[in-house]
Amino acid sequence: MDFEKDYKSYFIFGSICFLCAIITIVGGVERTGIWMDAMYPLFLLFSIACFSIGWIRYSKKDEKT
Repeated sequence: MDFEKDYKSYFIFGSICFLCAIITIVGGVERTGIWMDAMYPLFLLFSIACFSIGWIRYSKKDEKT
């Protein structure tokens, strides 16, 4: 496993965090609970960060340094 060129794990974790953010928006506090509502900003932060890191690593995977 090459950590410099690994991008799939970031896309997967970003997708999971984005899914949790969507569930929080759609479900609301009544269905998802107060802890999911409190974690909503972190879910968005992690999903954006993971997608960004994954995209940067994906775009650089074919470059030779």
